[in-house]
Amino acid sequence: MKNVLLILMVLGVQMGFAQKIAYIEVDQILEKMPAFTQANEEINNQVGQWENELDNRFQSIEDLYQAYVMNESRLSDEEKKLKQDEIFEAENQANEYKESKFGTDGDLMKLQEEKLKPIYDQVYNLTEQIAKDSGYDYVFEKSAESSWIYTNPALNITEDVIKALKLE
Repeated sequence: MKNVLLILMVLGVQMGFAQKIAYIEVDQILEKMPAFTQANEEINNQVGQWENELDNRFQSIEDLYQAYVMNESRLSDEEKKLKQDEIFEAENQANEYKESKFGTDGDLMKLQEEKLKPIYDQVYNLTEQIAKDSGYDYVFEKSAESSWIYTNPALNITEDVIKALKLE
């Protein structure tokens, strides 16, 4: 993907197309947004509650297992089977709970979508408007995960977005 972009940019320059490019640092913008901080706090609080519930469930399983081990010699084969099934069922329920909260389609993903997507949309929509108003052809996001070796600070429109969001 990066190579395709580089090739297109080189071809554009060679063909005489002057393209106006800028970048933003989304993390820097989000750090200044109280709504983002509040959304993250709400998400973290909910995650803490889910983690406590999950810890309690696994502790209960451990307690069931320890009781089984301590009493195993006194149990009949039928009672052993019932206790093993009880432990197995408790493990399945705990794992289902974990998946329902933290899995790829779990409540955490839905909560993040609900709380964070409007904030990201606001930043990206404002960035798009600034880009159109300023005549930029491309606006890239510079982040810790991106592989930019060098960026010219003159092309950074992060402060423009922050001002448009009225965060300063």
